[in-house]
Amino acid sequence: MSLNHRQLHRLHRIESGLLRSDPQLAARLAVFAGLAAGEHLPAWEQIPTRQDRIGQAAALIVKAIAILAAAFSLLLSAVRALVTAVVMGGRARPAPSARRPADPGPGAGDHQDWNPAQGS
Repeated sequence: MSLNHRQLHRLHRIESGLLRSDPQLAARLAVFAGLAAGEHLPAWEQIPTRQDRIGQAAALIVKAIAILAAAFSLLLSAVRALVTAVVMGGRARPAPSARRPADPGPGAGDHQDWNPAQGS
């Protein structure tokens, strides 16, 4: 993270005031800074660089384009199906009427008297 001259000057003034007002706290902070000097910040604490933000923005743009392409493809499929239905509507065959049952053969009228317990 880069700071401009005014921000750096303000931080220097805060640091100078802290050193004058509480020398023990300043000493503790100096020890802590020395101990933590070799440590790296966890990823969730780091501020993304400009390059990271550009990469994230590019990934979002690619994702948005992919979603738009899928939506457009779906829209074209729906329009194609609608046009096909309209064009074929005049040439469509009528729905088949209710079918008559096939000829059951001799003795078919006896099925109403049939009792499974009797087996006949």
